[in-house]
Amino acid sequence: MPDYLTLDQVAEKIGVEVTSVRRAVRRIQSESDLEILKGMVPGRARSALCVSDAHANLIIAYFESKRGETTLLNGSADVFASGGFGYFYVIQLVPEALPTRVKIGYTDSLEVRLKEHQTSAPTARLVKSWKCKRAWDRAAMDSITKSDCTLVLNEVYEGDVEKFVQRGDEFFARMPSESQTVPLSPNSPLSEENSNAV
Repeated sequence: MPDYLTLDQVAEKIGVEVTSVRRAVRRIQSESDLEILKGMVPGRARSALCVSDAHANLIIAYFESKRGETTLLNGSADVFASGGFGYFYVIQLVPEALPTRVKIGYTDSLEVRLKEHQTSAPTARLVKSWKCKRAWDRAAMDSITKSDCTLVLNEVYEGDVEKFVQRGDEFFARMPSESQTVPLSPNSPLSEENSNAV
């Protein structure tokens, strides 16, 4: 019997949001026999969408083949983050009625995420975004919401929007940029000098 992974676990392996995996699954299913199962998962109160290991590998291979591309789904852009970078954002949900209420989070596509919010909150607007690795998501959230705000639900907070942005600027100023790399030590077995000696 094959092992199964939840779509959340597949998304974590790839380094993208589960919504991106769900969109990709719809594309893959039109070209293959990829099967999605709904079942109970240990440690969860509700059922989850699952795939076999083999089908999880099919999804991962699909993302690897699309890295850095922009594809269209239902007329909207879906960007596959290259190099593991997406965006961390602050969105005002209902600026005219609740200007201090924001949604804070990570996405692979700002355009898609904003449109998703605008289906239930038509006047939602992007306040600020930063290039962000998926692995920084939790630390960025904790840093931006560490003070002067209250939690409404999930990733929705109330507080001074300028302070959210200021704390975001401070956090991301300390993080490496997408183009930064760590130089290779001449003592590394990966360096050209040492690889010739082997």
